[in-house]
Amino acid sequence: MYQIPELLRFPKLFHSFSTIDEGNMANSILYKVRNFDQVVKNREKFLSKPGLSIDSCICMWVQHRDRVTIADQKVAGVSMRDYNYAVKVDGLVTNEKGLYLFLLVADCLPLIIYDPKKEIVANVHAGWKGVDLEIAKKAVKKMKAEYECKPKNIVVGIGPCVYKESFVKENPSQKDDPRWSEFINKVGPYYEVDLVGFTKKQLIDCGVAEENIFDSKIDTIRDKHFFSHFRDAKEGHKDKGRFASVVGLRSN
Repeated sequence: MYQIPELLRFPKLFHSFSTIDEGNMANSILYKVRNFDQVVKNREKFLSKPGLSIDSCICMWVQHRDRVTIADQKVAGVSMRDYNYAVKVDGLVTNEKGLYLFLLVADCLPLIIYDPKKEIVANVHAGWKGVDLEIAKKAVKKMKAEYECKPKNIVVGIGPCVYKESFVKENPSQKDDPRWSEFINKVGPYYEVDLVGFTKKQLIDCGVAEENIFDSKIDTIRDKHFFSHFRDAKEGHKDKGRFASVVGLRSN
């Protein structure tokens, strides 16, 4: 289990990331269903460490898009045990205490967006497509529209993910997009793509203070404590698994 140190100063916010030794947390990877009985056991064991119940969690089924919505407590528990009830969305927001948002990742950015003044929290998946669609900015706007959050009060944690030194592409489609000019760098025949840098810019552009963005600096391709889709592909393995990002407001 890993936690971003800077976020631990907020006593009402709970967050945690699972590690490889805690097992695969995804029921389906690239549309291939895994041993779901084992996945549920992995989830229950991981959540029990900080004293959480699987019934208090809502599981997301990421779509690699930019939709962020309000969490519905009705699917807590059932979405964790039956993937047919997982919420097809790339970001959930809640103000419900004791309700936890469960996201699956392996290289994409898990974003924890928290307003300690209003006590609102979001768990957001920002992958290659989501970052291009500026999902981080849209999540902040959603919190502002639904709960009157002020970006200056918001803090953001960027969990373990792929960093530019490891994320190289031969011909990224955004290389000629002026929005990406600072974040795609040609190195020999390849391009380094800085998803973290562009995400930080989106957050700052919508009013989040730079000093309130806390970056784990853990590269999932290089750090083998976390699952990595790109590392598996490079090593000739099928996808071994996904790790969980769990976020919520403590009930006491």
